[in-house]
Amino acid sequence: MVGRSERESILRGIRGAKRLQRDLRLDVGASRAQRVDVFGCIARSGATLMFQPLEPLLGAFIREEGVAGIILSTRRPLGMQRFTAAHELGHLVLGHDPHADDEGILRRAPWASDGARAPRVPPEEREADAFASYFLLPPYLIKEQMELRGWEPRHFAQPATVYQASLRFGTSYRATVFALEREHVIGRSLGQQLRSAEPRDLKRQLLGDYALKNAQRVDVWHLTERDEGAVIEASRDDLFLLRLKEDSGSGYVWTFDELRDAGFAILRDGREPVPEGQLGSPTVRRVLAHAERPLAGLLTLREVRPWAPDDDPQLLTLYCKTATSDEAGLFEPQREELLAAS
Repeated sequence: MVGRSERESILRGIRGAKRLQRDLRLDVGASRAQRVDVFGCIARSGATLMFQPLEPLLGAFIREEGVAGIILSTRRPLGMQRFTAAHELGHLVLGHDPHADDEGILRRAPWASDGARAPRVPPEEREADAFASYFLLPPYLIKEQMELRGWEPRHFAQPATVYQASLRFGTSYRATVFALEREHVIGRSLGQQLRSAEPRDLKRQLLGDYALKNAQRVDVWHLTERDEGAVIEASRDDLFLLRLKEDSGSGYVWTFDELRDAGFAILRDGREPVPEGQLGSPTVRRVLAHAERPLAGLLTLREVRPWAPDDDPQLLTLYCKTATSDEAGLFEPQREELLAAS
């Protein structure tokens, strides 16, 4: 049960998130369907953003001589970094005192004590939790992404779907479960079940017998035709599993020259077995790839007849971008701005 003071803290955090979304125009037009650029929002809010190899801290909000700053650890996956960034941004926007945060912000629910024995959360932390959850995962973003991907509430009964949704939202698996529960896409009982799943196991299930060397930091993007036009903001070590329907019976094949030209190495390439009794049906091309250099731009893959490549090709267009938040130093756009001014 959420107490009165906790409810007030939650509502204050949500109001702060809504206000900033409105001020930065994140809730209008095409922005409604795009993951929130929380690092850019920190810069737009007037704070300096720095990445450092903090341990065990995840991040901190500081203020010296009237100048605000946020520090994030380089030693956590992108989804955790982004939630921490939103939490520290909440401290800034809501006028809180400087504060440092550890992994406790990831383990608790953003809106209520997660269980009767959970320690009480200070009001300012509850406000920052609620701010971060709502700022990164507002209702309109969840709705827009569900429509784009063809997801219905029943699909989120599968931890694998929640994990892939978390990558597209740019949040951790656990934060995504809490947000889906907050918006009543799933019920509390299902939310508790989903939180028992481990993302590292979901990644290994996707890869089969391919060895995953760093299950904490490396994510596995499962990409299909449903991802047409998607923005893929991945960490530099992430893997990409493309499963694309291929009408090989009519002579069509997917070409991956564009993938190689964009800087990807193809680790595996094959076709899934055709179910018995369905010979002649489209097959599923299964390609596992890894980016060998930073990505920044459009990638278009084509399913074509090799002898007539321009004859009604099927296209899959993605905007791929590599996150650089594992590098210590000033946030790259702010660093470039300082260099330009010097």
